[in-house]
Order: sequence, then C-alpha cells, then structure tokens
Amino acid sequence: MEFDADSVDGVICRFGYMLMADPAAALAETRRVLRPAGRLTLAVWGAPERNPFFTAAVMALVQRGHVAPPEPGGPGIFALAGRERTTALLAGAGFSEVRTEEVPVRFAIPSIDEYVQIVADTAGPLGLALRALPDAEREAVKAQSAAALERCVVDNGYEIPGVALCAVAR
Repeated sequence: MEFDADSVDGVICRFGYMLMADPAAALAETRRVLRPAGRLTLAVWGAPERNPFFTAAVMALVQRGHVAPPEPGGPGIFALAGRERTTALLAGAGFSEVRTEEVPVRFAIPSIDEYVQIVADTAGPLGLALRALPDAEREAVKAQSAAALERCVVDNGYEIPGVALCAVAR
C-alpha cells in the first residue's frame, strides 16, 4: 500500500517487524507515513531462552538436521528479541520517546500432540518441515519437544511461559 508522508495517526504491528528482511527500512517507512505526533506500537518476541514455546520444536528440528539454524541477524522470530537492538532500530528510523516493556505471556496447551500440531499449522517454514517428516521422525521431534517442555507440565497439559517485548514510540 502506498501512503503519503505524515498521513497516518498510528501504526500497530504485532509480531511483524522481526520477520521483515530489512526491519530498519520498514521502521523508517513507518516513521515517514506517521504524522509528527503519530505513534507506533509494536510487539516482538523476547529472548529465545525465555520463550520455550517457540524453541522446543525449533531446537528439535535443528538438532535432528531437518532445518538449518536461524541465520544470525536475519529475519526470524527472535530477530528483534533484544531491547537494545529494537530501541536502536527505532531511534535510527527517526523515532523518539521510545518506551519498551517486557510482557509475560503463557501458552496453555492440553497435550504435546496439540503443541506439535500448533507448530505444524503456524510456524511457516518450520511447520512445513515438520509436516513433511515421516511419522517416526515426527514422533521423535515430538518426544524431544516434550522433554524440552517437561518443566511446563501441569495437571491438564502444559503451561508454557514466554515473554513479548512491546514498544511504543513517536
């Protein structure tokens, strides 16, 4: 979509900038279309070690050789996980009054089967890789994911903690 400069009051982007090939350019374009007093509100995922919902299946797929490890600095779920990097990108794009806050989240999943299905259905290329596996290998990935999430087991399934990094800027 094309927007004129200084034509938008606000932009909300939930879990998007981290997936963009050039988040700095995307943020600069966002700043360009925002009016001077306009605000950007965004959310990205926090550090991998604080988001086992995402890392359990990813690490199993990487360790078992089904997907390559994420490219450092490339687009991906944790590309903007660091508060410093996100703040620097916002400032570099011309934003001011940058505020960030970590927001805890919880994923309630009834079973490891449901967890694996959610990953298969929603995790883009990782989901494609998971769906393409032979049944025995998919079961092995599921077992490895279950082991990684063992500390999250509760009476009725899993409660998996996570952290989102949210930011507001002008």
